[in-house]
Amino acid sequence: MFALLGDVQFDLITYFDGFELQFGADFAEHALIEGKPRLQFVGDQLDEIRIQLAFHAYYCDPEAELAKLKKAVAAHQAMALVLGNGDYKGWFVLTEAQATSTQTDKAGTLIALEANITLREFVGEKRNPLKPPAVQPKLPPAAAQTVSASQAAVTQVSSAATSVRDGIRQAVTSANQAQSALRVAVDAARVAQKLRDNPLAALGRVPGLLTGVKQVAGPLENLSPVLSGLTSQLPDAARLLRASDNALSAVRNGQSALSAVSAATVTGRIDYLAGQLSNASGTLETVAPSISKLASKVVTRTI
Repeated sequence: MFALLGDVQFDLITYFDGFELQFGADFAEHALIEGKPRLQFVGDQLDEIRIQLAFHAYYCDPEAELAKLKKAVAAHQAMALVLGNGDYKGWFVLTEAQATSTQTDKAGTLIALEANITLREFVGEKRNPLKPPAVQPKLPPAAAQTVSASQAAVTQVSSAATSVRDGIRQAVTSANQAQSALRVAVDAARVAQKLRDNPLAALGRVPGLLTGVKQVAGPLENLSPVLSGLTSQLPDAARLLRASDNALSAVRNGQSALSAVSAATVTGRIDYLAGQLSNASGTLETVAPSISKLASKVVTRTI
């Protein structure tokens, strides 16, 4: 996880492409007769950050991420910007967001999206400045600490916390991949349902549907063991695990329905698949806020 801006998460590898920071100072220029003008310091300029983002259906839902950015612009609210290492950059408002669709599928579903956002520093009231979010600082290097039994305990706790954070990152990545692939599979199933009057054409869609279903099942299969390893440290992990297993079961049921299909049964099987994919999608959507909350805790190092 690279950074957290309000509730919008940016990942270092998959989301983040460029980070440009601009800062400066303002000076008033006073003209002099027969001499060069004099400069007088007026004040500091507001810091401005420009970020280039790349969203792809492989690891996220581009339309959902775009909706988050649009909502953040419309909210007109200051948001704290915190990097993944716990570095607090300050409060910023999202003043501008530009998005360009770079790839869609045949049905018009958005696959890839590039976005440029502009953040401007928000200083608030001078007498009542905004407080930074509660961010847990990283532990100092071992060489800077006294070697003792207490240090060993601290190191052990730190190692356990790092393991939990890594597990959450893996879970968030797998969940995003599953939701994105599921969205594409649902769209493909809906298109195939429209071919009920042409069973042979619908039958020709089955290989593509099976490929889409496999792309959903893969991330869900990876998600279950990760969440299972987190259940002892995080109470919410058990609920997320149940949701993940239920979604995977629904996806497998739909996959099995297409394993032996003919022109006589293809319409009913595709309808069944669409229903199972819809159930899986609804199950994952119910726990999406909890997954997002865990990701936020990783960024602010409260876990």
